[in-house]
Amino acid sequence: MNIKGILVSGTGKGTYFMSQKIYRDQIKKSLGFRPFEGTLNIKIEEDEVEKIVKIPEGKFGIIPGKKGFGDVKFIEAKLNNEVNGAIIFPVKTHHKKDILEFIAPQNLRKSLKLQDGDSLTLNIDVKIL
Repeated sequence: MNIKGILVSGTGKGTYFMSQKIYRDQIKKSLGFRPFEGTLNIKIEEDEVEKIVKIPEGKFGIIPGKKGFGDVKFIEAKLNNEVNGAIIFPVKTHHKKDILEFIAPQNLRKSLKLQDGDSLTLNIDVKIL
């Protein structure tokens, strides 16, 4: 399944959360990489939101929160058919459903020379009916 969107700036909170040992260690264990301390925020249209909603719950992994930090659901994805990573869904979030947060081992804005407004595609290896 492909999800298309555009790059937007976030609030900076992803940097704080991705720097926390509780998340970094569990992401490394679950996904095999230490995440860059930040998330790539991708704004998607309503029809793309519907695709995400239709993904069966069993396809998501979960990183349990501790000590005031909430759980984070995730699903592996690939950005622009180039970069392996994951879309994360913090259970305690202030994001609207039309903003996806993508994590990867590197600073994607730098390594891919990305700017706000750039079109991006996330590929998720799942089929929905």
